[in-house]
Amino acid sequence: MSQQTGTSKMDQQKVHAIFFSPARSTKKIVEAIAGGISEDLVIHDITQGVHKPIELRSNDIAVVGVPAFSGSVPALASLYISQIKGNGAKAIIACAYGNCHYENTLSELSNICVEAGFIPISSGAFVSRHSMFPELGKGRPDARDLDNARQFGKKSIMHSRIMNGGEFKTQNETSNRPQGIVPLVAKANADCNFCGRCVQACPVSAIDARNPKKTDKKACISCTRCIDVCPYGARKFSGLMYMITKKRLVDKNKDRKEIEINIPL
Repeated sequence: MSQQTGTSKMDQQKVHAIFFSPARSTKKIVEAIAGGISEDLVIHDITQGVHKPIELRSNDIAVVGVPAFSGSVPALASLYISQIKGNGAKAIIACAYGNCHYENTLSELSNICVEAGFIPISSGAFVSRHSMFPELGKGRPDARDLDNARQFGKKSIMHSRIMNGGEFKTQNETSNRPQGIVPLVAKANADCNFCGRCVQACPVSAIDARNPKKTDKKACISCTRCIDVCPYGARKFSGLMYMITKKRLVDKNKDRKEIEINIPL
């Protein structure tokens, strides 16, 4: 991050990219949105927690992004964002979802950000490769998605400058699907060489440091970070329940979905 000089309000303004991104797709989207506002970003990867205080100023801008977990904000992401001090900074709200449904994610994230002291000015849902079922949203976010994300960032700031102070609201969709623990855990196969990358990267310390092939099923949140960081492709989902669920979701969500944004005028 480069040091900014000058004493004017705009010179002091910083653009913060804040994301919880186990499979790193949300990271790409948030950085693209923020990149549409400024090339000089302050990056906050909170996937493994908030390790030092994050405090913004009222004239700062934040892009806050999470993946949709069963149509909701991941519990860990909610916890970590609540530890940030927004101090009235404007926030662009974003979520990534695997070409299925994001349901309540944006409305929940908006409320969480308000509680943390942010002022949401826009929201957007972006398609990414589904972390558990990569056949869904394969190759996304693609170049078109990321260009749309950059344009979304630019437009959000343009409109925020002429907003009349009206309350920002996101559309709330009702989910009839049960929330809670996902009964699918990624397992290591014979390609695992005990390098420990997954142990270090797991946000909930669910993988045994002495035996990376052993995963605590109760602690695992099925975020797929271990799959994403494994250099040997040794961790995967498997089993009858996984195959049945994959077939149902892939068959139902074959058509390409595009971004959905909300920028109040």
